[in-house]
Amino acid sequence: MSRKTTMRALALVAVVGLGMTAACTDSSNDKGKPSGTSSKGSSAPKTLVVEDAPVPSFTENYNPFTTSSFSSIENANSLLFEPLFQFNTLDASSAPIPWLAKSFAWSNGNKTLTLQLQDGVKWSDGQAFSSDDVAFTFDLLKKDTAANTGGTPLPDSVTTPDASTVVLNFKGPQAANFIGIGNQLIVPKHIWSTISKPSAAVIKADQAIGTGPYLVDKFSAQNITYKINPTYRQGEPAVKSISFPAYATNDTALLALTSGKIDLTGNNIANVQNVFVAKDPVHNHLFQKDKPFFPSANTVTLTLNLKSTSAPALADKAVRQAISAAMNRQQYATQCETDYELPATSSGGLLLPADQKQLDPALANDLKPTADADKVTSLLTAGGYKKNSAGKWEKDGKTIKFTIIDPNSFTDYWCAAGAMAKDLNAVGMDVSTNGQFDFNSWNTAITSGKYDAAIHWGQGGTPFQRLQYLIDPALTAPIGQTAAENFSRYDNPAAADAVKAYENSTDEASGNAALKTLQNLVSTDAPAIPVLYGAAWYEYNDTNFTGWPNSDDPYINPGPNSQAYEYMILKLKPRS
Repeated sequence: MSRKTTMRALALVAVVGLGMTAACTDSSNDKGKPSGTSSKGSSAPKTLVVEDAPVPSFTENYNPFTTSSFSSIENANSLLFEPLFQFNTLDASSAPIPWLAKSFAWSNGNKTLTLQLQDGVKWSDGQAFSSDDVAFTFDLLKKDTAANTGGTPLPDSVTTPDASTVVLNFKGPQAANFIGIGNQLIVPKHIWSTISKPSAAVIKADQAIGTGPYLVDKFSAQNITYKINPTYRQGEPAVKSISFPAYATNDTALLALTSGKIDLTGNNIANVQNVFVAKDPVHNHLFQKDKPFFPSANTVTLTLNLKSTSAPALADKAVRQAISAAMNRQQYATQCETDYELPATSSGGLLLPADQKQLDPALANDLKPTADADKVTSLLTAGGYKKNSAGKWEKDGKTIKFTIIDPNSFTDYWCAAGAMAKDLNAVGMDVSTNGQFDFNSWNTAITSGKYDAAIHWGQGGTPFQRLQYLIDPALTAPIGQTAAENFSRYDNPAAADAVKAYENSTDEASGNAALKTLQNLVSTDAPAIPVLYGAAWYEYNDTNFTGWPNSDDPYINPGPNSQAYEYMILKLKPRS
């Protein structure tokens, strides 16, 4: 299954049926044919085939401000709309990579950010890109908060001294959040100023005007193709066209991948060494070629809806802590993730070992890899619960009852949901699972708060972004309204204070103190329970293209996310 690791990705996004029949083919787009061949089998410019999130069919929507659009689900946003900077998250010491902006400078105690934009950038319709577009984009996010799916820090004010200079003024210091600011995708003012609610807009090809290297070419429900943007400032990309075919499940996508019909994917493949690499060890590769290795990208949690009307017990902290204690994380890692994702070891929500420097030592290894039934009993008894005649914990006549939702096409998460429900029922809870969702309906249920619990990937980026994603009250929303992040609807003022303290920090010590507070809130209140350390899934076939990032040349984190896909694709070159 795919994971989004930057924004968001988009509350970032993402994907078992057992059927092995390939998804329906749209013959007009040559879906399913090996990359680089035409329908007549003759030589043709090679088309890069990308499958990032198995879905039965596509709905045409290239909106970067919603997690449910095609381009967000498939991490294609940056092919059209670009960020201010790119970042290689595999190397925390690497400098930001200039993109739409060529330089930046902080001043006023890190409250003012001045950006100098690249020269000669044009939108794909020929109009000039300018500072007005950057200012407009940040203003759009302030007016339509649901559009801020990546939790981008928003300035109090933006000024544009000239066409190539943008000055963002924040309430407090924001240098620590620069990745979040730099990752923001920029849209054209002359198009989006006519769109009344960006977060809900359906953007078709005629409105998909960006600065990116590609344009939408053709749409069908089974395949979407991209062609070169002739106005692109960096010149014509070596990859002339890109195809995104629709595959209903991981299994059908795997068949296509192992038969050489897909060049790039971001899926969790069980036993990947044997079922993928060994099929063609010369061309089928992972990030580290000699063994199954995926860089860790985020903390996967069991996200609990604290405002659920169908599961009121989840509002009780003792219940949430007991749920955590009942988990057999090692089993989920081994049985459902082939040990490519490791069990979470800290209840504080950070990604380990990547965030080891910021980890509160008191929270190191405080999560057992297997279930702790005695701790469950202790927590619930202290919380006033007793077991009824059916062996279920109850309080005031009500049992601890809730449903975990994850689409059954999310092969690994659906496996973990079933194993988790079994563990929780074994200790006296009443837990069911529901996999009858496609991605869009599942995502809508979570972002609108109409669910009980879900296994969900976390945020990439910095330690602060990971914790903010989980519990920042400013990023959530009332039930029925779309939350950008904090899908638990956690509204503790202490979290808001800690977020503010971190954003206002002026040195490493004060920043780490705020991070420690956030970790302890995640640990103690458990609105989202760490389960696994999510992998940056990445498999590729280099038959047709060279230049892929790997452990020998880790120039970008290749795990599924929009910005990295653009950066990676621009580095690829067709084989002769």
